[in-house]
Amino acid sequence: MKYRFHREWDPAFKGEEASSFLGEIEMKAYLTGSLSAIGTDDLKVAASLFMKRYAFIAAMGLMAMTYWNKKLNLKPENLILVDGDKNGLWMPQFYLKDVTVTEFTSTGEKEEYIQSIFREHLNGVIQSLKKATKQSNLILWENIAVYVFWIFESDDVLLNEGMRAQRDQQFRQLLSDENSPWFGQYHKNPLARYYSEKVNVDTVPEKVRVRKTCCFSYRLENGEKYRCKTCPQTCRVKRT
Repeated sequence: MKYRFHREWDPAFKGEEASSFLGEIEMKAYLTGSLSAIGTDDLKVAASLFMKRYAFIAAMGLMAMTYWNKKLNLKPENLILVDGDKNGLWMPQFYLKDVTVTEFTSTGEKEEYIQSIFREHLNGVIQSLKKATKQSNLILWENIAVYVFWIFESDDVLLNEGMRAQRDQQFRQLLSDENSPWFGQYHKNPLARYYSEKVNVDTVPEKVRVRKTCCFSYRLENGEKYRCKTCPQTCRVKRT
């Protein structure tokens, strides 16, 4: 599943209504019950890994909007998070109750859609995670940012020059402090602080953008093999 969609639903599946992730008590209960599946006994580690997986909602929504001009219903009440794993890692998928897809007809509609993803949905999840686990929202926002950067920096040969220019303009808007209210009650854009120049790091063949915060993947069971290639702990000593 390239975009982690779970296409068919079966009552036997272990799933959680995404709307429950907006509440502190419900979030803590979910994480506590999922520690074994995630691969940790630490709620803060679980919170970061949860957000790292859940942040794919941003990738799905922005990809559909930017590359195909399509609008997905990614509201919490339309989503069910379905447990799964991939290569030993907890890797849930998303089931959409309503799979209706519509086309955008204006720039204003796209801006409202971006706000529905970030301010009304993902920021709410971040706030409940922060309250439930005391995890830093800096880590949680960077877990989202890496997906946003990936979507807009992908070298897609299907884009013509005009489409690429439009994509780049949308990316600039997403990183603008002027649009900070798109993400919640922030004076500074919570994504822009993580956007930096890519650098050469020893043992990594391509240039990478070193993370500002650590996502704690290395603290999972057998975590060293899951450590990110952009991990700030290792890249700072390997940078060339």
